[in-house]
Amino acid sequence: MTPDQVFSIVNLTAFLAWIYLIAVARWTPRVFVVMRYAIPIFFALVYMACLVLSEPNEEAGYQSLDQVTAIFTQPWVIVGAWIHYLAFDFFVGCWILAKAKAEGIGHGWIVVPMIFTFMLGPIGLLLFLILLGFRKRHGSKKAASI
Repeated sequence: MTPDQVFSIVNLTAFLAWIYLIAVARWTPRVFVVMRYAIPIFFALVYMACLVLSEPNEEAGYQSLDQVTAIFTQPWVIVGAWIHYLAFDFFVGCWILAKAKAEGIGHGWIVVPMIFTFMLGPIGLLLFLILLGFRKRHGSKKAASI
């Protein structure tokens, strides 16, 4: 398998997993319990394979921006880095969904933070944390559903 093929597979997996997370997960709690761990585990295994398949680079390191940039000069490392984003963003999306349910926040309120988490990671998390903080500050035990 080539880095391009792996990239395509993980992108499709992430896209379908996010569609499920945003559109269906609240109605299928048992499936969600499996998906919230299965997808990150799948990404972790593929990530490890990418690391094994990557070749050492003498110029790479963590001491300067040039050294860090040198890390990302080969396709397997780039695919691995992309998987790193996909895995953690999905995990955060699952946390948002579970936290919203535990806090009684209606699903409609978290759709925008979820989409931002999928597309822009930390910004989606920030939006959800603002929503959570706003809700707690105003003392509502249960937010209105949308």
